[in-house]
Amino acid sequence: MKLGAPTRSAALSGAAIIVVTVLVASAVTLVGKPAIMGVAALIALTVGVYIGLRHPLWLYWGMAVAIGTLPFGYFPGVHLPLYLPFAGGALVAAVVHPNAAKRFPVLGSTLAKSVLVLVIISGVSMIVTFSSIVNILDFTKWAIATGAFFAILALPREHLTKFGQVFVYAASFNALFGIASIVMGSNQILLQPFRIFGYAVANTERFFFTGGTSDLRGDGRFAVAADSQAFSRLGGLWLDPNAAGIGLVIAFVVAIVVFAGWRRVLLAGILGAAIALTLSRSAIVSVLVGVVLVFIFHPMRSRDRQLLVGTLTLAFIGAFMVPSVRTRLLGTLSQNDAGATDRMDSIREFPGRMDGHWLFGWGWSQREFKDGAYAFLENFVSNAPLIAIHRGGIFVGLAFLGVVAVGCVIGYRLLRANSLPRALYGGVFIGFSFVALNLDHPVVVIPQIVFLYTILLVFLAYADQLRCEERDDDELAARIADVQRHDAQKYGQAPVPAPVGR
Repeated sequence: MKLGAPTRSAALSGAAIIVVTVLVASAVTLVGKPAIMGVAALIALTVGVYIGLRHPLWLYWGMAVAIGTLPFGYFPGVHLPLYLPFAGGALVAAVVHPNAAKRFPVLGSTLAKSVLVLVIISGVSMIVTFSSIVNILDFTKWAIATGAFFAILALPREHLTKFGQVFVYAASFNALFGIASIVMGSNQILLQPFRIFGYAVANTERFFFTGGTSDLRGDGRFAVAADSQAFSRLGGLWLDPNAAGIGLVIAFVVAIVVFAGWRRVLLAGILGAAIALTLSRSAIVSVLVGVVLVFIFHPMRSRDRQLLVGTLTLAFIGAFMVPSVRTRLLGTLSQNDAGATDRMDSIREFPGRMDGHWLFGWGWSQREFKDGAYAFLENFVSNAPLIAIHRGGIFVGLAFLGVVAVGCVIGYRLLRANSLPRALYGGVFIGFSFVALNLDHPVVVIPQIVFLYTILLVFLAYADQLRCEERDDDELAARIADVQRHDAQKYGQAPVPAPVGR
């Protein structure tokens, strides 16, 4: 899977595709929209097959840009998510491309097996609860977003690293977009260029209210006390601040392991600032828990410990200098924290909601998975493992928890290893598993966020591979040193030969 200069046959094939595309598109312009859409789909399929066979890496780079920059964007004129064709194409390319297929045996790790089990059991639950073709479509989108784990991890090391770097650059652009929106006080002007990808300009800002109560009423309007104060929350091109928090945390830790030097510092700083401005407590606390775990379990040098303490201190000072961040964090679990109360109520109500549906869940196309306002009003549980059970049943929930548990074991190994960046990755993964997954549910029901969680799992495996290679190198170096010491002792004790001629 190498990008090289196109061959003559490839150039001719590309030219033929372009000519045929123009001729066919011109021929159907008078037939109507259905024919145009059908031909467009055929052309897209042809181009996708060509790219998948000739330049499969283009699919990966496009996938990284789409999920990092325009996660909720659509192809112009077609209601098709941008990430979906790239992810599906990359998955097919990983199977059919000879160079990529050779790497699938290395995917037989416990983490890969647990992901595969999750996909299979979820498919069984979808079949059992099948009610319409929409179930298949929703499951397919989720399965592609999850199965991309195998396609991305099948990349050679240098391409896998580049995929992570492209994703981090794309997410950093998204973070800068969100920061600029906060500074300007609105994102309506900045969203204008992205309208072609389906981003609506109106009604996209999100706020955090303090100093009073706020609730979403049946008419869809916020009722806010007169003494409340509104703070803008960073949503970027994720639009929703909680979704942005998840994406930014994942991009933050990926940046830590795929970059070095000033690029790591710059990109981590941008992403860290954006995480704070989302005012997403699950995202912020996940990172903080990860850092605390590094302090407790990582055998770091005193210089690294001092550096981490200094960086964390500066981050705390900078965050608490921002009024919105300070108010959000200090108000957590207070009497005005309606979010915490609602989450506890939803967990208490969960067993009653699951009555009669424990084995295979309620199905894959329920309204609460697609209508945020409805889910808010009905106060459905906002907890990733429980919402997995709600949708797919207890077996799917256990399979999901299996993936999380295996990931946490790998995260602990990274914490105990020598590399500080990889230890931070492992710590944040564990923090994310215990905090974010228990406070939010998008990593289960929203395909774009499922994709982001897949990327988190991919680079967890990537960091673990680096740890294993480093451990093997250390063991080899130790054996060589032992042999050298043994030889030195052996020959050092031997009698010194007498000089010649004496």
